[in-house]
Amino acid sequence: MFRGTVKSYDRNTGKGWIALEGEDDVQVDLFSSRWIWLAVGQQVEFHMIHRPRGVFARDVKVIPRVLE
Repeated sequence: MFRGTVKSYDRNTGKGWIALEGEDDVQVDLFSSRWIWLAVGQQVEFHMIHRPRGVFARDVKVIPRVLE
């Protein structure tokens, strides 16, 4: 699994980008999988899959924030 930060996300389309430190950004398309809400700045875990249109995040899970 990979970890990254939500860089952009459009709730209307379910599409966005996840930033990986030291790597290219990964596309996310949640409309075609399962519906979860993402917000810019959230930390997420996911698997990467390679498609003809590029690299996509799959099985995206939000990493809960620990409140101090």
